[in-house]
Amino acid sequence: MMLALTAMPAAAQDTPPRLEAVDAAVSPIMDEGRFPGVVVAVLEHGEPVHVGEYGFASLEHSAPASAATVFELASLTKHMTALMVLSLAEEGRLSLDGPLSFYIEDTPEDWSAITVNQLLSHMAGLAHRFEDMPNGQFQIAYSTDQMLASAIETPLQSEPGTDWRYSDQGYFLLGLVIEEVTGRSFETALRDRFWTPLGMDQTRMLDQSAIVSHRAEGYGVYDGELARNRRVWQFGLTSHFGVTSSLNDLMIWEAELDDPQVLDPDVIAQAAEIQRAFDAGESCERWGYARGWWSHDVDGRQITSHAGYSGTAYVRDMTTGQSVIVLTNREDGEELVSPMAIAWAAGHAAGMDVPENGLTCWR
Repeated sequence: MMLALTAMPAAAQDTPPRLEAVDAAVSPIMDEGRFPGVVVAVLEHGEPVHVGEYGFASLEHSAPASAATVFELASLTKHMTALMVLSLAEEGRLSLDGPLSFYIEDTPEDWSAITVNQLLSHMAGLAHRFEDMPNGQFQIAYSTDQMLASAIETPLQSEPGTDWRYSDQGYFLLGLVIEEVTGRSFETALRDRFWTPLGMDQTRMLDQSAIVSHRAEGYGVYDGELARNRRVWQFGLTSHFGVTSSLNDLMIWEAELDDPQVLDPDVIAQAAEIQRAFDAGESCERWGYARGWWSHDVDGRQITSHAGYSGTAYVRDMTTGQSVIVLTNREDGEELVSPMAIAWAAGHAAGMDVPENGLTCWR
């Protein structure tokens, strides 16, 4: 007997703020997209105006999704990596215009022109995926040294600084830069700098062997059927995709981004500065990739956003202080409803000045 997917809110110990309009917007998208579990926060200046908990963190155990459920953030990791790099640059501990070869030994000759800032903005000419895949399949585990060896063996896709290409490889290398400059592991560097001072106790790097309270099961849609995604690979360094967190912790994070106490406000602004602009369509005056965020100039407002393949989305209106965080446990894929659709619809329903179907800067 199949367990029905429902958009009814999950039970919660506390009574968070709720907006019926947001529930009504999330429900049909969740059903259409076959998301097992969804949690959504809409905030204004770091204060939640809506916290929605829908469906299941585990279909097998009928465990409800909640604000305390731990999800894989996937590429939402990148903006944290970028903020760490920018923080180190602000302190004078590294140079954004400095060569990658200054921080990583024995780099290939064709990497000699790559700068730290090009890595941040996906302008280094590197490939996206780079891990060794025997017979077209991921290995069950990769050490950091194995990943670096694969990165070195992966040919450049274009001359550094000349073209834009989204690159996990670039953000993996940024993790190595952080480790070299700080003398600590990537996880320890972020924990000491950001997560512990902010009280983000549920935030950590992905560890397949760890026992993590409230961890969500992952799912995907394959050949039209919902199934477990079986993502059990273990990577030595995952500065490109590996942060795991809860909605509770990310609401703390958003409050910090809105009114920084630990981060430097200039660093937050630098992360949103467009480094590679693209042709703007009907929704934006200007848009492009910044550093760990997509950035959009819309009607005098600056809106940043990013999604993660594991089923996550984050939208921030840096001018009005409104934001939306969406965590799900259904990975993205071709012809599937994107978790960004939930973010745009939820923000619109809560009064955020964005189209219900999202920005269409590229049209």
